[in-house]
Amino acid sequence: MNGVVGCALLLPLLLWFAFIRQGKRFALRDRLRKADAIVVLAGTRGKLAFLEGKIRTAVSLYQQGWAPFLLCVGKFSVKVTTTPQLISQEELRVAVAAGRLEEKDLPGAEKSWDTGLGALYMREQAIQMGVPQEVVLAESESLHTRENAEYVLSLLKEHEMRRIILVTSPFHQLRTYLTFAKVLHPHGIEIVNYYAATDEWHPLTWFLSAEQRKLVKSEQERITRYREKGDL
Repeated sequence: MNGVVGCALLLPLLLWFAFIRQGKRFALRDRLRKADAIVVLAGTRGKLAFLEGKIRTAVSLYQQGWAPFLLCVGKFSVKVTTTPQLISQEELRVAVAAGRLEEKDLPGAEKSWDTGLGALYMREQAIQMGVPQEVVLAESESLHTRENAEYVLSLLKEHEMRRIILVTSPFHQLRTYLTFAKVLHPHGIEIVNYYAATDEWHPLTWFLSAEQRKLVKSEQERITRYREKGDL
């Protein structure tokens, strides 16, 4: 009887440890080292808290002196307000024609991609939090994570930067790192991972929320799909 009770108690404990391990696999944080720039990505996944957490984390790292520049990246975030500044249909179709987007992504993009919550918004927020405007750079044209990395590479080369601290939402950190590593590592640029602090997602508790479990599943599927495409 005691053995049965023990097994009944052990199974939930093992599952709990497995979920925590999976959370830590996605939410990467390396030992901080001095870098040339802190790179922070746009994106809300429908929750402003994710974007705000990324901005606060990047600003905090700058204020602690880990890098002399802050680079805000991305043209848009998924809308969270009733007054979004949506990307025009014409611009999106030009992006599809240029091979920057897939046709299947158009319907969602037309309805939800808000440029009002992109890199320029993040830059303004960072400045309001006390970061000098001359050290806050913005890349506001990239449309997805691969382009984030490619456009950042151009800026890093232009400014002769060799190491970055990469900041994004915890559940997105692994895929972002794999994508950036594919683009930046061949050019000798180092990446220090530092997932953003947010009350909405934590590697120790994410599995308690059905919504957060769905986010992780989506990330897993994207990693598989993008790896098959050669983006990772």
